[in-house]
Amino acid sequence: MNLTGFTNPLSPSGRAELVEQTPHHISSDAIRVIFRAGRDLAARYLPDGLEPVEDGLGFAYVADMLKVSAHEPDQAFLNPERTQYGEGIVGFFAKRGELAGRFSAFIWVTQDWSMLFGQAMGWAKKMGQVHRTRLNPLNPGMQAIGPGTKLAGVVHRHGSRLLRVGIEVERAERPQDMPTYGDRSFMLRYFPSVGPAIPETRQLLSLKLQGMRTGEVFSGRPHLEFGESDNEELVPLRGVELVRAYTFKQGWTTDAILELVHDYSEPREVVATR
Repeated sequence: MNLTGFTNPLSPSGRAELVEQTPHHISSDAIRVIFRAGRDLAARYLPDGLEPVEDGLGFAYVADMLKVSAHEPDQAFLNPERTQYGEGIVGFFAKRGELAGRFSAFIWVTQDWSMLFGQAMGWAKKMGQVHRTRLNPLNPGMQAIGPGTKLAGVVHRHGSRLLRVGIEVERAERPQDMPTYGDRSFMLRYFPSVGPAIPETRQLLSLKLQGMRTGEVFSGRPHLEFGESDNEELVPLRGVELVRAYTFKQGWTTDAILELVHDYSEPREVVATR
């Protein structure tokens, strides 16, 4: 084939690809609210084969994100618009046997390349509008983050506010004291059948993020609101128990080295077409 690239659109040189070849070096400046939904409700949002932990412990998250492709180390200088995006997530901590990690049930991002990369890898991403509080201690109306600081993040899509997370900072924390269930992500990779001879793909995957580092962590009083939309399923989560909120900076490397945990696809007869 004379067309190449990591993702569509393929092109003669590969430059038209929407997403660059991995690995991708990623960092986040995040607000995360931890909640407890109850085991039965949490299980409804997890794929078969994953079990809730701690009576349905989950998280809602809004972050400013940065991505730099290892194959384009000057990307942040040459094309900053290809490195910056906002992200909102609602998910649950989960386990499969001895494996523990987190599963992101819903993700909204602000860039098309992040959405396509997520769909290819198994993260359930949609486009949305994401905003969060940004602090600059030199602004006369702001101060450096510490006790008393208030931060919030919101996600909008199709004219509806879907998610609002907030924290009223109370104290600094050790990174290891923030609930994370390790650095493993579980993903559900799904592609529908688009023809009688083309089977659907439905796979549970696992990815261990590489070189994860966490900077300063602050915890505090949590705030969490789930919105309503015809194209979302967040309303059942409105009664969850709020546990704690955290704000932190984190960095890691994502590579296409996923492990197949389970293949749900059933063998189907191939139907010849003309």
